[in-house]
Amino acid sequence: MDNLIDGKPIPMPDLSYLKEMADGDETFVKEIMKESAESGDHEQLKFATHKLITQLTSVGILTAVPDVKRVNTGSKEMPDLIETVNRILKIADVSIEYLKTMI
Repeated sequence: MDNLIDGKPIPMPDLSYLKEMADGDETFVKEIMKESAESGDHEQLKFATHKLITQLTSVGILTAVPDVKRVNTGSKEMPDLIETVNRILKIADVSIEYLKTMI
């Protein structure tokens, strides 16, 4: 494969954010999300899910994003809040483990 374009080297992608996620730097946000859902702190949950939407989207873990958005906008009205949060966290954990094999 030719790594040049117009005679200049093509820069390698910056995988630092992906490596941060794979090394567990997203753990803090996930812990806040779980604790907030369990305690009913909807403002803190909104903060955590907003941050998590960005993180998941940035690394391509899109399967969980619809649920995260639903929690972000309507956690107070969700009878299945805890189950939804647990599903989101499971998807994120499994996906991050898979991403670790790629970097």
